[in-house]
Amino acid sequence: MQRYDAQMKTPSMLSPTAYMLGGKAPQRVAQPATIADVATIVTEAARTQTAVAIWGAGTRQFVVNPPQRYDLALDLRCLTRVVEYQPADLVVTFEAGCPLEAAQAVLAEHGQWLPWDPPVSATATIGGLLATAAWGPLRLGYGGPREWLLGMQVVLGDGRIVHSGGRVVKNVAGYDTHKLHLGACGTLGVIVAATFKVAPLPEYKASLQATFPTLAAAFQAAAAIRQPPLQPVALTIRLTDAVKLIARFAGVATAVERQLAQAIAICSQTGEVTNCADDQHLWESLYLIPAVDDLLLRIGVPDDKLAAAVEAVRLAAPPDLAIFPGLGLLIARWPVTVVDNLATLRQTLAIAGGYVVVEHSPVGIDRWGPPPPNIDLMRSLRQRWDPAGILNPGRWMVA
Repeated sequence: MQRYDAQMKTPSMLSPTAYMLGGKAPQRVAQPATIADVATIVTEAARTQTAVAIWGAGTRQFVVNPPQRYDLALDLRCLTRVVEYQPADLVVTFEAGCPLEAAQAVLAEHGQWLPWDPPVSATATIGGLLATAAWGPLRLGYGGPREWLLGMQVVLGDGRIVHSGGRVVKNVAGYDTHKLHLGACGTLGVIVAATFKVAPLPEYKASLQATFPTLAAAFQAAAAIRQPPLQPVALTIRLTDAVKLIARFAGVATAVERQLAQAIAICSQTGEVTNCADDQHLWESLYLIPAVDDLLLRIGVPDDKLAAAVEAVRLAAPPDLAIFPGLGLLIARWPVTVVDNLATLRQTLAIAGGYVVVEHSPVGIDRWGPPPPNIDLMRSLRQRWDPAGILNPGRWMVA
């Protein structure tokens, strides 16, 4: 077993105005250096009924509501240690303030990586990405962070430090309560460390981009590309003023080249293909970044209903879309002027077993729609784990 200390620059303490949320600034900022420090701060906050907003790099603060109360900004960016790393066992534990890019750099030194490509800046922290359930196109081939997360260390709202899961790939003891913190936006506890299984870096990655005359033609090509022996690790259709399909393959170089050639042949039947050598830049250029006045919607449906969901979104408003065949997911960017169409869209998609989450909005609206089936469990756990209700109050559906 080896223990590492990440060589990362310690962030400077910022003034409270740098932590504005919904027009509110905290009374003070805490920047703990250790997990024990986090527990001490949260324990005192619970005792004094101090409302705490949890911060990483701040890259995804927009995906949840502004806090109802806001006394203290808890900045975790000093928690950057690589606590344990066992390359031979494909297991690593990072503190929550470690930027994902820095974590990937540590793993790359051993020919490994965490197959996770959320649409965020290089400064985004592991804890913040887990708390907001961030994902990217690689989810098609590798699964989301849930599939790679083995365990978690969390500071509950009463200051207790708890562990869930394990540091080995096979762990069957107990319920994986750490996975409840994925997407809970810090309302069930403060994520302070996470343990992942990791994968060997693929020998080679390559992508293609094809432009199609119609969305239907792009869907047909996407379906064909997903048939064996082809195994794309990422697949996206971008719909703006043009229809573009982007596919990525990864693995042994000869297998990637063979799959890429077959995918190019499929797309060339109805589309115009560009074989892009700048693989990573191509994918980064596809992320939808909302402007100040935009709505950003995350929509999920059964995958066989994805095309129908796209048509429902297009009927409701002319969108900028990123569509993920095989995942049943799409991201839509709308002008805020059509916000009144959101309720109708939710009703339409609910019939197909779908949902609409608003990840960015310049106006106060219902971000989540109907609550999920496990909402009563989540509320019960919040009452048990954060009895004073100090962690991110009002930011997510349980608070």
